[in-house]
Amino acid sequence: MSILYTETLSDVDSRTEIDIGDGRHLWVIITHEGVIMDLYGFQEDDDDLHLGTVGMMFDEWADWIVADDT
Repeated sequence: MSILYTETLSDVDSRTEIDIGDGRHLWVIITHEGVIMDLYGFQEDDDDLHLGTVGMMFDEWADWIVADDT
């Protein structure tokens, strides 16, 4: 696995690309509201195939971390 950093040092967001090593790569996008992760797969004749997105706002992450699962 290799990590490729592409930083957008602005007030809008910060982006990091992670090459998973199996033909897929994950974009981690941090905004002022939360974290978004987009997963892409390689397509030979076109742009990379978008496989899915997940995201949470920072307050949702905080609630999830301290949630009692019992």
